[in-house]
Amino acid sequence: MDRLSLVDGANSILRRTLGIRFMEVSLPFIGRRLFAPLALFLAGCVACPDAVRAQEANANDGLFVTVPNPITEGAISQIKTAVEKAKASPGRNIKRVIFDFNPEGKEAATESYGPPYELAVYIRSLVSNGITPTAFVHAKTTRHTVLPVIACEERVISSGATIGDVPSKERPVAKNELDYYIQLAGINHAGAVARMIDKDVVLVQALNKGGTIYVDLRKTEGPGKDPAYDEVRVVNRNPVQLPSGPALYNTEQARRFELFKVQLETRPEIATYYQLPTTALEEDPIGPDGMRPCKIMIEGLVDVSMREKLRRQIEAAKARKENYFFFVIECEGGDSGVAREIADDIINLAKDPNHRSRTIAFVPGQPKDLAVFLAFACQERVMFKGPRPEAEATLGDFTSYLSNKNKNENFLKENLLAVSEQRGIPAILIEGLFDRNLEIIQARNAKTGETKLMSDIELKQLAGQGWAKEGTVIKQKNSLLVLNATTAKNLRIASTVDNKDVTEVYAKYGVEAKTVRDSEPSWLDNFAAFLRSPGVSIFLIIVGIAGLVLEMKAPGLIVPGVISAVCFILFFWAQTQLGGQLIYLAIMLFLLGLVLLAVEIFLIPGFGVTGVSGILLILGGLVLAGLDKAPESTADWIDIVSRALRYGLMTAGSVLLAFFVSRFLPKIPYANRLMLVPPEDKIDADADSSPLPGVDSYIALLGQVGTTTSMLRPAGMAKFADRYVDVISEGDFIDAGTPVQVVEVEGTRVVVKRV
Repeated sequence: MDRLSLVDGANSILRRTLGIRFMEVSLPFIGRRLFAPLALFLAGCVACPDAVRAQEANANDGLFVTVPNPITEGAISQIKTAVEKAKASPGRNIKRVIFDFNPEGKEAATESYGPPYELAVYIRSLVSNGITPTAFVHAKTTRHTVLPVIACEERVISSGATIGDVPSKERPVAKNELDYYIQLAGINHAGAVARMIDKDVVLVQALNKGGTIYVDLRKTEGPGKDPAYDEVRVVNRNPVQLPSGPALYNTEQARRFELFKVQLETRPEIATYYQLPTTALEEDPIGPDGMRPCKIMIEGLVDVSMREKLRRQIEAAKARKENYFFFVIECEGGDSGVAREIADDIINLAKDPNHRSRTIAFVPGQPKDLAVFLAFACQERVMFKGPRPEAEATLGDFTSYLSNKNKNENFLKENLLAVSEQRGIPAILIEGLFDRNLEIIQARNAKTGETKLMSDIELKQLAGQGWAKEGTVIKQKNSLLVLNATTAKNLRIASTVDNKDVTEVYAKYGVEAKTVRDSEPSWLDNFAAFLRSPGVSIFLIIVGIAGLVLEMKAPGLIVPGVISAVCFILFFWAQTQLGGQLIYLAIMLFLLGLVLLAVEIFLIPGFGVTGVSGILLILGGLVLAGLDKAPESTADWIDIVSRALRYGLMTAGSVLLAFFVSRFLPKIPYANRLMLVPPEDKIDADADSSPLPGVDSYIALLGQVGTTTSMLRPAGMAKFADRYVDVISEGDFIDAGTPVQVVEVEGTRVVVKRV
């Protein structure tokens, strides 16, 4: 490039930015030599540095678009909307659009010509706008779905895929349709494409401008000779052997005819091959309602409580039709199984066909271990890039987490691999989070230009195939991988911001902070969390058991029973907010324990197996209510035993409290009104007051001996002299015909014992 070109370039930049011209081209040649560097310097200063950096950062940005099967006018409209919206999105510079022609890996075939033609025309228009349309074929693709595939500038095929067989018996391909296929294919591929349509095409090997191609022999000689093939020279007149009928090329045949650039199997592989950021793997989901953003904080321990709270926040946001979810991740530790479940919830949120949404994870700090599940589950990640390397946000530090021998490393790795695979994150990075001996290297193939992450061992094995180390080592040996913001950005699995304030993330996506709604937990969530706190839970259990014992000791008080019921209802309701399946078993065990205890007290004399079983079941219900999963390790069983001991001591204390209250309740002002006190125990009893009718006759029985006329269980009938009286034993069963003595009379209640 000469000095004149530099000056003209500087002038062009200045005209676009300031609307002025730095110097006229008519300056003498010497002047142009002197002022050209200065012109470029000023132009660089004037041009917006942020815009330049943004353009450089997104130089390889791309977009995947699924082409519905069959191709319809409505499908084309959706495709255009998705592509145009991505092109206009702030912070994006779309340079490549990958069209996936096999949704969910299924066969694709469109019988009518019109819609595929319209899509092909639109694909060619992208080329004129500086975008490279790329076709991805990974299953059988036939009929006119082939047309937009051929319209793409580049094509990628997977093993096992086939393409061709365009005409159908009901609808042959018209001449003008065939001509458009040939036009899109160009001379180098026209023969192979024509053979997909016309079974009479004779493919032979030829040379064109020094390169080997396959052409229709009829185009190079005889009456059908085409002047466009004048420079094409046939080098082998033996026809390529293909099955009869329109060709349906397999992977090897398509590669032989150079219909495809490269063979790759998955979207993540394509993104890696073309060095696209992981954002390219996600199609723009936002519909005609536009962007409705919300922010959700994820902090604290990763447990079932967090999952349920997050689930309710997401459902509430979906009910408000919010579709841009900014998850601020500041959590660590907890249950790896629950972390996987939360990750699946976030992934499914983006896949919900009835609620199109986008998920963005913002990592402002250095959350450890399980936080990486949630970050990798989001479609995009943004990390804080501090002023110093040690201040950068990080992800995936499992050093402390794995020091606990009870943690299952294989379970962790398998689940994290399953999550990261769905987001196009290289599996070798997940291996590096757990394998100290693994060395991860960024490698480049000098022959193909492809870049790839691999281990040092793999690099040595592939060195003879053109692979060599590029840049610094991603992970050294003898340490676990920790992804900081810089590394994540270089690996294209995250972008960065220079501020921990989430508003900078909003600005990155063209969102005004005032339009973002904070999705906070509801007051019910906060109330349930308050009730689940250890102190409150202990208080509810103690008061509940004390009220239960007091009500059973003095039936009819009602108030202690009501208080007990309220305490247990609040306790179990708070636990149900965790969503664990064990809570329902806990409630049933608790209720069964109450029933057995009531049977023991009111129906069966003494205190035996039934009463003990009832107490054990009540304790079991209380213990299980606080669990969110079945015990899986020694630590889980130790936790259960400690809970059982704690609740057992609380139960014993509650019983003592109940007896203490029942002893002094009659002497407490106002509270004594809850109990009916016998007349002889009243402090201010009126001597002249008349007892209830018939009470005197029962009092006269005190000390008398009689005979039971029915079995006492513990209630029954006894005869004193010639009088039959309803009695109740002190606790034991007494057979009929047994001598008994009256030992206590309370009103009309007569208590007897065996003589």
